[in-house]
Amino acid sequence: MTFQIRNDKLEKYEGRDTHVAVPEGIVSIADYAFYGAADMKQITLPSSLKEIGSNAFYDCEALQEVRMPDSVAYIGSALFSRCHGLKKVILSDALTSLPKILFYQCDALEEIQFPRNLKKISRACFQQAHGLKNVLLPDRVEVIEENAFDDCTGLEQIHLPAHLKTLGNNVFYQCSSLKELNLPESLVNIGTGAFETRGRLRLIVPEGLHIHPKMLDNNWNMYWNFGSNGRYNGKNEENYNLVRSVIPDVTLREWKPAARCILCINYLESGSTDNPEYDTWIKDNHAVLLDTCLKEKRYDALYAGCKRNAFPPESISNALMHIQDPAVKAKIMALDHAKEESLEDLFDLL
Repeated sequence: MTFQIRNDKLEKYEGRDTHVAVPEGIVSIADYAFYGAADMKQITLPSSLKEIGSNAFYDCEALQEVRMPDSVAYIGSALFSRCHGLKKVILSDALTSLPKILFYQCDALEEIQFPRNLKKISRACFQQAHGLKNVLLPDRVEVIEENAFDDCTGLEQIHLPAHLKTLGNNVFYQCSSLKELNLPESLVNIGTGAFETRGRLRLIVPEGLHIHPKMLDNNWNMYWNFGSNGRYNGKNEENYNLVRSVIPDVTLREWKPAARCILCINYLESGSTDNPEYDTWIKDNHAVLLDTCLKEKRYDALYAGCKRNAFPPESISNALMHIQDPAVKAKIMALDHAKEESLEDLFDLL
């Protein structure tokens, strides 16, 4: 093994070994020390190590696993960037923040053990880490900066801790496999496009947390419609999706018409009561709401609306003309909508 060492600092590695052991007694590893060490698959770090500089393992494409001793109290930015073969990392328990672009383009990264006292995940920390599927963040994390999980297309689940205060801009941008986010009550700041996953997303939102449309998409579109060339084709108005998401605190006039309708359908299905923002919109827009319920087969919402007397009987009759089954259509149109038992029969049929 060929090391350039000055005092207690490893300044440069110039070998071609597949397994590298950094000598005991080394206190720090310099910036770019292992840059481009293409043959290195494994590295053993000494218990004496206290800091690792920026880009130290940048572009080490064959590196597969790193176990960082708990003596390490500082790591620099882009430490593992473009380590395309990196699958597992155990970080030092002494770290309280993760620097920017730490795992940028670590395509194969599947498993990471976070420090227990971690408080901050910096900008683009996991950007394009496509292999990440499940992320369990420590309970003390307070800040996740912009683009932290940008383009993590394989990410399916992430636990947002109870002390989280800030989600930065575009933090989950293009995380199209992410199906659900449970937002903690501690959240104070949510950036533009924070939930712009370009996929079908369910948000679980606590009371009092105001959700603005630009949090879901820079252009207020909750489900992008892209053509085969990958470019936005400008036909998003009918592609809004917040799947089964109930958002207690919204200002509906801020949202596009299709979004308002979906939000109100989700509200009706939830069984929530006494929300003037939603109730007023439903009363004023019952026709379009009925049409969407029938088109999307959201019969639970339709039933809930009938129970609230939100839909005039004639509007229900007109909307039911969109049902193609003649037998079902005839039975529904013959119902007396003023009777609760008739409504129950209606939804038994559907």
